[in-house]
Order: sequence, then structure tokens, then C-alpha cells
Amino acid sequence: MNPDLDRIQFEFGFASDRGRKRQRELNQDSIKVVLPGAQELWHPPLLLVADGLGGYYGGALASQLVVRTFEQEFKRAQHPSADYASLLRKCAQAAHQEIRAQGQKDSKLASMGSTVVAVTWAAQRLYLLNVGDSRAYLLREKNILQVSQDQSWVAEKVRAGIVTEQEARTHADRNRLTMAITAKRSRIESYTTEEPLEPQDIILLCSDGLWGVVPETLIRAAAVELPPQAAADKLIALANRNKGPDNISVVIARPTAFASQVKSMALEDTNS
Repeated sequence: MNPDLDRIQFEFGFASDRGRKRQRELNQDSIKVVLPGAQELWHPPLLLVADGLGGYYGGALASQLVVRTFEQEFKRAQHPSADYASLLRKCAQAAHQEIRAQGQKDSKLASMGSTVVAVTWAAQRLYLLNVGDSRAYLLREKNILQVSQDQSWVAEKVRAGIVTEQEARTHADRNRLTMAITAKRSRIESYTTEEPLEPQDIILLCSDGLWGVVPETLIRAAAVELPPQAAADKLIALANRNKGPDNISVVIARPTAFASQVKSMALEDTNS
């Protein structure tokens, strides 16, 4: 067993929903928590959220293929000291080739595509990859830190100082992506980064059906105050309460020691 996994144990929660507006459509989001099996004890958890592109045929299939290919490629890696950043990029390239292959087989799928955000961790380091605008956050103390980087038109304008964060929330082009894993692209450019992982950090991944609808303050509050599965269900409910305009997905990983810390803080507040 990887000693880094022994050091910090996690509990997980995850949920996905079609949302209120798309009740009659397929859920084009796909999620996955990949845990080590009996023959794969070396590898750490892998968390995935993929959001199939709306408006194109095959969005649900695209997100499913992306998640499945990521899992397969990740498990194929053999060495416990793997370069996880490179491994995630390899997974993304394999997913892109799979999407392109399916698009070439069936003309109906020629424009299908998906976003993806993926994280894994080892030796107190978090490794992240994203393509598109599905997000990953670290919840640390009283802060919620976005560690992914949106690959969208409006996000690029915000980073360039042309559009403000407030303007971006309601901008007409806020859903216009500049990068995705699609059958019609000859190549993709993923965003990768790594961050130090603190013992009490909560990891949260989601599609834009959550972060685009529920304020980050409420996302953090639910993930901190509730057990992971209850938090995931609560966040889906909050997005749907705000009209659920898109498919909604969330994956949460929280250190098991975090629950006792929350109880201790509550007792301190009561006794003060």
C-alpha cells in the first residue's frame, strides 16, 4: 500500500443530475471516483468530472468515453512513483484520440465533445488537469480556492483585465469554450498544475451546472458542514432550487479526520 494513502484517509461523496431545464434530455455529465483495487494498490484515487458539449449530438457518449478512457489509462501506469502530471496529460491525449476515432466512425458524432477535470494526489501534492470549464476547488480553512483554470472566452477576458468577474457571471458568451476534447480538433491543450495538499483540505470537482448557478460561498459551506455524500446531494438540490438550467455534477473528497475537527470547532463555539 502506498504510505501516502495510509497517512491521510478520505471519504467521498458524488452526485449528478439532469437539472430542472433538461428533465427530458440525457444527462451529458459523467463522474467517477477511481479507487485502487486489489491488483492496483499502488495508485492513489482519481476523481473525474466530464461535461458533454450541449448543442451537439453525442455529448453524453463523449463524456462517458472521456471518463472511461481516463480510468483505463490511469490504471495502466505501473510504477508507484509515477509522474502524475505527465500521466494525466497522457490520459487526456488518449481520451482525445478515442473521441476522434468515434467521430470518424460515425458522421453523426463528428462534432461531439466534452470537458474534463481530473485530480489525483500523492506525497501531499495535488495534481490537476482540466480541458474546458469544469472546475476543481481546494477548500482550505475559511477559503475556497479554484485550482483549475477555465478555458473559455469570458475567462480569458477576465484574466486579460477586459471583463470583470462580476460582468463574467452574466456575460452572453460565458458558456463559450476555447478548448474541449472534441472529435473535430486535431489537437488539444490541457491545463495542468500541482498544489501542496494540507491535511485538512477538502477537494471538490464540479461541472458548470453547479459553479455557474450556486455561489462559491454556499459550495464551501455545504462541503465543510456536511458529510461528503450529504454535501453532494445538498449542492445538487441548491442548483435545482436556482432553476437547474444545466446538468449538475459534483465530486467531493474530504479527509476522514475533518469530521472530528468540525465537531471540535462546534464545541469550542458552544463553550466560548
